[in-house]
Amino acid sequence: MTGLFEEKYDELLTEFNYYVTEHPEFAERIPHDALVVLLDKHDPAFNQENLLRVKQYLQHDDFSGRAIVYLQVGRLAPVRSRLRNLRLMVREPRYAV
Repeated sequence: MTGLFEEKYDELLTEFNYYVTEHPEFAERIPHDALVVLLDKHDPAFNQENLLRVKQYLQHDDFSGRAIVYLQVGRLAPVRSRLRNLRLMVREPRYAV
């Protein structure tokens, strides 16, 4: 589970960072220095692993009484390319040489 967990966690954390950048009012509701725990309602194995890691982290946390915020992740929108004006060429263009 570790490899799959790490991949999913990294993806969710990246998307969470995008989300709070686009929705700063949401981020304002999260207490400063809170521990943010991402949970997926449809993936109990991911949640179990994440909650175990949170418990382990809190055992060594220097900040006692840290607020914990649990965020239920809905579904992810399909990944889309950000490329625009893509052009297919049969010869290398002059600017590439």
